[in-house]
Amino acid sequence: MKSLRRPDWLDELHGLLLVALVLTGIGTALGVVSILAGQPVEAQVAVTGGSAAGPPAGVTFGSWIAVDIVHPSAAQKGWALVAMLPRQLLIVAALALLWRVVGRARRSDPFGPGIAPAFHRLGLVLVLGGPVVWIVDFVARTRLSDSAGVGGTYAVLDFVVPLAWGFCGFGAFAIGEILRRGRAMRVDLDGVV
Repeated sequence: MKSLRRPDWLDELHGLLLVALVLTGIGTALGVVSILAGQPVEAQVAVTGGSAAGPPAGVTFGSWIAVDIVHPSAAQKGWALVAMLPRQLLIVAALALLWRVVGRARRSDPFGPGIAPAFHRLGLVLVLGGPVVWIVDFVARTRLSDSAGVGGTYAVLDFVVPLAWGFCGFGAFAIGEILRRGRAMRVDLDGVV
């Protein structure tokens, strides 16, 4: 049992964040290249009509279907990029900030200067960036759906998305505040001793 090493969870998390950052960056780059290369772009359109006998089996009026735009125009490629890229860049930015602060905490004092403000910056990026990305994504998906040329325009404004970004952001604020208070307590205790 003594030969087993005790895991350093900051080190493990730092490595995992690096893997997530690299894979997300590669996935984002591949997605951009795929869209720019003219690969089919998926759009959601509303089902607005059918034959005189009614809609096909399993489809009701007012629902949506996914369509592939096989030969997307430049505008459709642009809307597909706008629908995908800001969200991916926000994820990459959040992962990079978190990777950086965990690395600093691992190499030095977790209650050292700069750690709590770094978590506050991460929270700010998530709380402000999340809703902006959410609106941009909605507008881009609406425009892409409108440009498909079949069915009606369809895009869902999912209110869970900004709540999730906000929850993550406020979690980062809370961690930063815990670290700030821990640092203040340490300074007070050092003054007493």
